[in-house]
Amino acid sequence: MKKELLLALGLFVVPLALKAAIVDTLDVYSSSMKEYTKTCVVVPDNYSETAASYPVLYLLHGYSGNYASWVEDFPQVKEFSDRYNMIIVGVDGAFSSWYFDSPVDPAMQYETYVTGELVPFIDSAFNTTECRKARAISGLSMGGHGALYLAMRHQDLFGACGSMSGGVDIRPFPENWDLAERLGDKAEYPENWEKNTVIAQLHLIKNDDLAIIID
Repeated sequence: MKKELLLALGLFVVPLALKAAIVDTLDVYSSSMKEYTKTCVVVPDNYSETAASYPVLYLLHGYSGNYASWVEDFPQVKEFSDRYNMIIVGVDGAFSSWYFDSPVDPAMQYETYVTGELVPFIDSAFNTTECRKARAISGLSMGGHGALYLAMRHQDLFGACGSMSGGVDIRPFPENWDLAERLGDKAEYPENWEKNTVIAQLHLIKNDDLAIIID
């Protein structure tokens, strides 16, 4: 993960000297999945409820990861929070949710959770800049797929997105990464696979209004 990535995501903030970002773990309730989900939130050292509001970057982990994977595996995340004066949210996507609403498993409704429950929760709990231009989403591998998928489908929420080693087409992998458990057998439910791959969302991008980086 590089400084250039966050700059490319369109978070135009003033660099600060490195300090000590504050990391907290929260339990966020999901009405759609009827359970609490852990979330890692990193706020800059100078965070204040009364200061100017802060942009937010949501980070999605890869297959078999969890909400803390980004902070634990990439210590630069905490540095970037201070340096770019932003809030960074480590999202939990379960072991293999792929960040869409599973049509076959009601316990895996992660598109609804992230866009309809987690983002509003973060905006209500922290001093965020509540507009798409100050909100970005990125991820690694499975999370890269999720970031592109969610941003393309919810451009009212996200002004920028990024994918690092992310899948952009899940259809060639019917036997991999628990995808069949989320979408059903491909031969039996081909429509589920067609509708929930990133490639199928490209038509939603219009007017060059969504900033995208793929690494």
